[in-house]
Amino acid sequence: MYYLVIAYDTPSDKRRTRLVKVLKRYGERRQFSLFEARVNRDQLAKLEQDLIRVVDEADDTLAIYLLTPETLKRTFRIGHGALKSLEEPDFV
Repeated sequence: MYYLVIAYDTPSDKRRTRLVKVLKRYGERRQFSLFEARVNRDQLAKLEQDLIRVVDEADDTLAIYLLTPETLKRTFRIGHGALKSLEEPDFV
């Protein structure tokens, strides 16, 4: 399993809407332009393909951070206690 934090920025409302639709298929929105996801290898490859089709490299910024299980143990949140953790089995 891969644990991801995905952040994006785009000036285009149309691309933003498309990005959100793609990202919601793989994870949960945590903030306006930030998602968390837990995916397997095949899903990660498909996610990358889907995002490449949407993102305009000249205007947009998108970053995917892969977190290891060890890194997850060293993370914490303040607020939004009802949000599920990436480690929970029914996250996606």
